[in-house]
Amino acid sequence: MPRRRVTLRLTTIALVAFVGVDGCLSKAITKQAAGELVRTSAAFTRPKFAHIPRLLTFQGFYYSEYGSEGVLSINDLARVDPTLAILKLERVISINESIYGPGRGAMHQLLINPTGIDANVLMADEDARSGAYDQQEELDAQEERRRGANLVSYNSFKKEIGWRAPIGTREFLQVDQIHNWRDANENIPVNELAVDFSWRWVPNELGDAFDTESATFKSFPDEVQRSAGVWGVRMNTSAPMHSRAYFHREGKEWVLRLIQWSSGGQGNPR
Repeated sequence: MPRRRVTLRLTTIALVAFVGVDGCLSKAITKQAAGELVRTSAAFTRPKFAHIPRLLTFQGFYYSEYGSEGVLSINDLARVDPTLAILKLERVISINESIYGPGRGAMHQLLINPTGIDANVLMADEDARSGAYDQQEELDAQEERRRGANLVSYNSFKKEIGWRAPIGTREFLQVDQIHNWRDANENIPVNELAVDFSWRWVPNELGDAFDTESATFKSFPDEVQRSAGVWGVRMNTSAPMHSRAYFHREGKEWVLRLIQWSSGGQGNPR
């Protein structure tokens, strides 16, 4: 009899504890409230930037139409840095190229000057790997600067940090779905939420050249357009983008922790 009482008591305590935990963890957030937290967050309102290096140095260029090293064509430049190719086509930067040495081992040095960009919109750039970046900024930088995307055919590739200029913002559309710890198809910790949402790019005047649906972007050579997509410097305005925001609970409030722009293959904000 004592054993039965103990068992019953422990079972009761476990049930009470579960109900208490379940009640704490399952308090829902509405799609409207989740969307407002995303829409007004620093991560979402942060502009998309075009990153303009001050100096590029590389060796071992893999391709030349004439079989020997020479001044880079616009397609060649797009393979090295499509942002520079686009801005050069728009005639808002100047590039002074120097070549040291003969043949495929020649060293290329590109000196960039943003001659046609309003000085009021230019900002000093930062290294995405520096301590000044938090986790969200690192994710943003990975989307904007695809390090190593096309550099496998180069040796001694060096980039001197220069400037950045805003080229567009995001327009929030809607919350598509909210996942919590009960979702068997997701690995969501307790007291956390995953919020899938849709949005679209809104290019500014400088960003028109990076807008996939603009007449300007479509006028560029195919290789420039392709490289802009591979490197993540373009803005795909042909369809809504899909991303995921992660929330965690602090006391009685839900707090936005992180936005993963490309999430689970469902969205590609480029």
